[in-house]
Amino acid sequence: MSKCLVLFVEGETEVEFYKRVVVNARNHHPKGRFDTNIEYKCIKGIGGFKNEVVRKFVKEIKPKYEDECVFTVALCRDTDVFEFSPKPPVRWEEVEKALIENGVAQVIHVEARHCIEDWFLYDVDSIISFLRLKKKTKVSGKSGYEKLQRLYKQANKVYYKGIKSNGMIEHLDMEKITDAVKNQLNPLYKILGVAIK
Repeated sequence: MSKCLVLFVEGETEVEFYKRVVVNARNHHPKGRFDTNIEYKCIKGIGGFKNEVVRKFVKEIKPKYEDECVFTVALCRDTDVFEFSPKPPVRWEEVEKALIENGVAQVIHVEARHCIEDWFLYDVDSIISFLRLKKKTKVSGKSGYEKLQRLYKQANKVYYKGIKSNGMIEHLDMEKITDAVKNQLNPLYKILGVAIK
């Protein structure tokens, strides 16, 4: 039986980003490669965790491997929607239960504290350089998302959450970011067999 890891993420930006996280993790793997099939699925927003994950797993992923795989599912998400909400939009235990009932061996959670944009901003220098702004550009805003929006605005561009980043993700220094958020990425690294110091 081979191993399969399926990452469910909120948007296209996250697909790009997690692909780079996995490449970076591979560089730290003792063998320099993984013995795991890796799939990335975009579910277009937090509501997709409730409505899309199980359906996509059953209809799109499972048939591809015809019971030849031991599945681990990673639910990769921002925490901001849940931090202040008295009624969180998703009940994770229900999503987990449904996945396990449909043949998933293990479910892990990768939570970007507040939002994924906060992670990107650990390498704000690369973002400023990508946007061709002055090196000393001030970064302001309440949330990572707002900060990125404002930086883009200064460059006469628009940052859309969840839509492909048009090159910004490729500019990021993944070592710098993954080092800053390694505790939050740890569940993913563990599954991939990578120890991060």
